[in-house]
Amino acid sequence: MKRNIALAFGVSLIGLMSCTSATADLQPFYVDSNDTYFCGYKNDKGEIVIPANKYVGCGSFSDGLAYVGMIKAMKIDGEDSYKSLQGFIDQTGDLIIPIEHEVFEGVDDEYKSFSEGLVVVYKDDKYGYMNKLRELVIPYQYDSAYDFSNGLASVRLDEKYGAIDKNAKVIVPIKFDWLGTYSDGLAMYSESNHWDDGSRYGFIDKLGNIAIKAKWGDANHFSEGLAAVRVGDYDSGKWGVIDKLGNYVVKPKYDAPAIQTWSDAYDFDDDRYKNGKINMYEYTDPSRPQSSSIKRYTIDTKGKVIEQRFYANWDEVIEKF
Repeated sequence: MKRNIALAFGVSLIGLMSCTSATADLQPFYVDSNDTYFCGYKNDKGEIVIPANKYVGCGSFSDGLAYVGMIKAMKIDGEDSYKSLQGFIDQTGDLIIPIEHEVFEGVDDEYKSFSEGLVVVYKDDKYGYMNKLRELVIPYQYDSAYDFSNGLASVRLDEKYGAIDKNAKVIVPIKFDWLGTYSDGLAMYSESNHWDDGSRYGFIDKLGNIAIKAKWGDANHFSEGLAAVRVGDYDSGKWGVIDKLGNYVVKPKYDAPAIQTWSDAYDFDDDRYKNGKINMYEYTDPSRPQSSSIKRYTIDTKGKVIEQRFYANWDEVIEKF
């Protein structure tokens, strides 16, 4: 893949201090240019505010800021190489935090967003947390780290997970095989490695007590008191919805809680409740979801189907979203 190399700097203290969690008007968009994806931002009228010609990563706004990523040319052991870096823009498109913070490079570059006033930062294979004044408030010391949510952040040390507060105090003991981000007061946990076949998922509270025992093949975050969970494996399992007692509000019978298009736009749906509704999907041919037609069921918090929609093929799904 070709990459354009560019580096932009700019700091606006006034813009930084005025950042809030208000919903942003700017939305990222991507274009394919000479086998390279670039991104920019449009306003709510569809007008281009930041052209898609220098950033290779553009995030949605969170805490009043959105990450933007670029590639820096460099030499490693005398060989030409590159490093992914990120900075942050405000809702006017001004660069507030310079593009100089390292990004972990894996299957995809691991850009990070601000949450509850802090953002995960990465350096020399360790993670810490930075505030909007670019101060490192929690040192680089964790093997992996997630966003703050509900006042806590899940972190990994020596192959085990726990959760810290904003003073780096361990609130949830670092003893779990895997721990997700907190949402609605609960976090997903696993009794085995997150990537192992046969992993089972449940939920713990903000003190680390098991609220719902791990027994599902997959699960999503709680939202509005409910969470989508899967019974069975990835290929043939079915999804339903549980409450915070682990009781089913929707019994497992759906193929997916999110549309996946096997394209550059991964998930077009949030896979959780929003404004009292969640979407669930059935594939006409579950064995070949990529080529299947799809039925979408919109379900309320009582488990009642309040709307249905049929997609003849994946092209129709992509066009819709």
